[in-house]
Amino acid sequence: MDENLKNEVIEIIQKQSNCSKLNFDINIFDQVPLNAHQFPTIDSTFKKIDIICSNTNFDSFISINDEIKNIYSEIEKINSTYFVSFIFDKCHIKFWNENVNLDWHILFNECKLNVYIENSKIYHIHLLARNFQNCEFEQISLLNDITIIHIDLNLTSIKMLQLVKTEILDNEINKIELNNCEINEMTIIDSTFKRDFTIYKTKINIIAIKNVDFEVLSEFNEVTFQEEFDLSEITYKGFALFDKCIFNTKAKFEYIIFEKFVSFRGSIFNKGLNLDYTSGDKEINFFGINGLESKESRKNTSRETYRIIKYNFEKIGNKIEANYYHTLELARYRNDIWKHSLLDGIVSFFHWLSSNYSTNWFLSLFWIFIISICTNLSLGNDLIILNKIQFECIFKYINILSSINDFNNSYIIMVLNKVSLGYLYYQFLTAVRKDTRK
Repeated sequence: MDENLKNEVIEIIQKQSNCSKLNFDINIFDQVPLNAHQFPTIDSTFKKIDIICSNTNFDSFISINDEIKNIYSEIEKINSTYFVSFIFDKCHIKFWNENVNLDWHILFNECKLNVYIENSKIYHIHLLARNFQNCEFEQISLLNDITIIHIDLNLTSIKMLQLVKTEILDNEINKIELNNCEINEMTIIDSTFKRDFTIYKTKINIIAIKNVDFEVLSEFNEVTFQEEFDLSEITYKGFALFDKCIFNTKAKFEYIIFEKFVSFRGSIFNKGLNLDYTSGDKEINFFGINGLESKESRKNTSRETYRIIKYNFEKIGNKIEANYYHTLELARYRNDIWKHSLLDGIVSFFHWLSSNYSTNWFLSLFWIFIISICTNLSLGNDLIILNKIQFECIFKYINILSSINDFNNSYIIMVLNKVSLGYLYYQFLTAVRKDTRK
């Protein structure tokens, strides 16, 4: 019976002008549904027909797609319970200035695909995970307005993704979602998104987004950015989420307006961050970010960016993290100030040396004892007598209330001692209460 059915399918294919020229392998077999064990008394076995085309190049697919619909319709007339799949295996397929609207029974397996739309009135671009398995898109280039754009891909490689002068309309169908993909280059220019734009667990080598309005959710979650990250002239009118991302390149946000909530929660910045030219009324969530303290990041992150991060932690009352990024802000200031003022550079240097910008109380305490030792040595006091350290002398000169007589009437030594101790005690107290102030 299967042989007769196979001959019938071949006859149907031969009636098509384009499909008849292709070499198809036809496999017919019985298949049992995965949930068949839930209905042991019912025979739920059905006929599965796989029509397979391998290692073929298609310069256009629109006519093949139309003929596949005809073939499927004719097979249904034989028996509507047959489950038919058209499988294109290891093929090279171009969708150039043509609609891409594939039925569920078409599957591309390990194919190389090219989607290019420019200066064409195209209504449908549907690129869905159900149709593509282990495929590589050499490009997805959508360079003009398209009525319906529904991209929902998983475990897919994309060499180039371009969206230029495109408006993603709010029509309950449009959507762009990429999951577990690898993208070599992504470029979005002069476009508007009125539907969600989401990318999850994906690796992107190069990304550039310029002059774009995101009116709804824009989300990158667990995305790794490798070589270039450049976002500029963007208005985020919806939530902008960059959670748990890894930036192995400098993250540049230039001339960005955030109108709603923004989050970088749990992200890692290995090469620095630029937020100098961003603005927004809502707080930005930086909780759990890492990497901005590294040598490479500090070199590529401005004082203003550290200040923005500090300010957002202060807004939510997180003084511990605010003080941490205040330290990084001052460290960047110390590197920059030498270019403008030698005296300010010296002051900043001593602030860092004495307490790491009022964050390390132990460092201040260490220098207090060093001042005491230096004072004793200046006065000619022996700190070790009979192999015993003279702690009395050391503690005597960490007392800021000691009198002129204790300094052998040397006003110079007394002034240097008291000024140094006053400064260090202030740094000590500031560092002690840095994490406890309200």
